[in-house]
Amino acid sequence: MAEFKKYLNIIKEEIKLAFSNNKSLLFFSILIFIIPLIIGYIYADQISSYIQPVVENFEKQVEDGTVTLTTHSLFWNNFKVSLILYALSALGAVLGLVVLLNNGLFIGFYGKGYDLATYIILTLPHGIFEIPAIIIATTGGLVLLSFLLHFIYNIIYPDYSYTDIFDPYFSNVKISMKQRLSAAFKKNQRKIKESFVLLCVSVVLLMIAAFIEANLTIPFAYWFASIFGNALPLL
Repeated sequence: MAEFKKYLNIIKEEIKLAFSNNKSLLFFSILIFIIPLIIGYIYADQISSYIQPVVENFEKQVEDGTVTLTTHSLFWNNFKVSLILYALSALGAVLGLVVLLNNGLFIGFYGKGYDLATYIILTLPHGIFEIPAIIIATTGGLVLLSFLLHFIYNIIYPDYSYTDIFDPYFSNVKISMKQRLSAAFKKNQRKIKESFVLLCVSVVLLMIAAFIEANLTIPFAYWFASIFGNALPLL
């Protein structure tokens, strides 16, 4: 039991560090999602020609069984989206952010087709896990990209505090490429771990979201509606 608590504390500390060390990237990802979501809801009519085909494709996938409302199907579908966000953010940032932006637009646009209270009740139970999950996955990709950029920078401009060599400009000792690579990796390796931790947190949140969406969201919505009578029109 003591060992379990020890590892649990380590995991909690790693998660805490991953978030605290990358607050600016996380906040940036939140904005990239939230602003398009609001735009998608408010300006649904103006952007319908762009988003409606995406909505129709999604609804078609549900109708033909490509996407089913089961825990496994929902998790797998959202997991693929998160991996795409993670990979594209790591590879070039812009592509991943565009996908995240489109997800925000889609959710905002789709919500316009419902009464606002109804839409909130139908999305809140699983959305409080699913939406943070895709934002965190994007952030994890951006952290990995940050590692790559800093790694390359420190190869070109080595930080000699991570080598056994005094600054060559003063000691006339040339630093080898192997030493540059080693020093650059030592200085920035923490970001790889933080990126992976954020991805793992995203996956866990998606598992929770998929279970809730498949098994609890609709029953909860109708239970909530029954309390308020006809004040909350549902599907």
